[in-house]
Amino acid sequence: MATTEADVLGRYERRLTEKYRFGLHVIIDHMSCLVSLLHHAQTELKSLEALAQKKLPQMLPFLNLVHDKINVVTQATPLFLGYDHLLAYIKILQQEKQSFDPRPQPWNALRLYDTDYQDQFATKVDVFTTLTQELDVHVREFHVQVERHASLLQLLSQKREAMYAILQQVQNQQLPTNLKKHKAELKGLYERSLVKYKQALQAGPIKLEKQIQHEIRHFTAHLRSMVLPHWRVCHTVRRANAEVSPESPLSSRQLELVEAFISVVMHLHDHVGDFCRTGLSCVRAR
Repeated sequence: MATTEADVLGRYERRLTEKYRFGLHVIIDHMSCLVSLLHHAQTELKSLEALAQKKLPQMLPFLNLVHDKINVVTQATPLFLGYDHLLAYIKILQQEKQSFDPRPQPWNALRLYDTDYQDQFATKVDVFTTLTQELDVHVREFHVQVERHASLLQLLSQKREAMYAILQQVQNQQLPTNLKKHKAELKGLYERSLVKYKQALQAGPIKLEKQIQHEIRHFTAHLRSMVLPHWRVCHTVRRANAEVSPESPLSSRQLELVEAFISVVMHLHDHVGDFCRTGLSCVRAR
């Protein structure tokens, strides 16, 4: 099944929310509470509409308005907890929450309920009064928490926008219409480049350079194995930090020569070829 840009972005949004879920738990709790309030109101609205059609038709315009406003708020519920997404959701809640309040309605103020259904009407209408009151409280608290966690929410928004920009860039690229032909062309280009590379490796100067490098490495490794026992002795002497003293059987000049030899031998573990230069300098010194 083909994966669309929206599918990729949606999975990335869910992955971001999952990654930062511990820092977002307060925001998630408030979102869950708001969604639960609206869901409960929507459930009560259905039964109240059926009752009003039979016993109180003058209530229907208000119920229709509430139905529309709940749909507006539900559709505006953000699927991603970005800073801008949540602020937009809070703004819609602030604009629409008063539409759920039945108290200003004439039929509610006068209690024009059917006598036989007085309790049912009163109970169901009170649901929307409670909804309005709870929305007043929760929306304010929610706004405070969003601002308190603004840095984290903005980080999520930045990561989402970066992914969206990448997807837009990929979508705007001109892809070949014939993918099979395009793959064949790429394969041919790869094979031709590989042949040229192999031919270049067989060229005279490159082969000679590789051979010289190999011989230098072999020669250096052989000399290292020969000098290794002497190097260990010198290393031990250096660590012992021999000092000139009146009782020393070695003269100052002899100790200087030992130190110089140790310093030279210490270069054996440097880059390939350094030993050759060291050896030549020693030969010339002699």
